[in-house]
Amino acid sequence: MDASTPVTARGTAVTIPGETTTIRHNLGTTDIIVALYNVATGNELNSGITVIDKNSVMISTASGAPEQIRVVIMGI
Repeated sequence: MDASTPVTARGTAVTIPGETTTIRHNLGTTDIIVALYNVATGNELNSGITVIDKNSVMISTASGAPEQIRVVIMGI
C-alpha cells in the first residue's frame, strides 16, 4: 500500500476499571491507535499499552490510576 491508497478506519471504545486489563477489540490488525481518558475529568492518560495480537491489547496501569478509564481504539 502506498501513501495514496485510501483506507477505512474502524474503532471501538470501552470503559475499564483503573487496573491492568486486556481488551479484545476484534479489529483484525496491529495497526492501531489507542487513547486513554480519565472518565471523571476527561483528561488524557499515559499508560502502558501492549499489542498482544491483531485483536487484543493490554492496558497496564500504575498505582494511583483513576477508578474508571475510557479506552478508544482505532485501527486500519
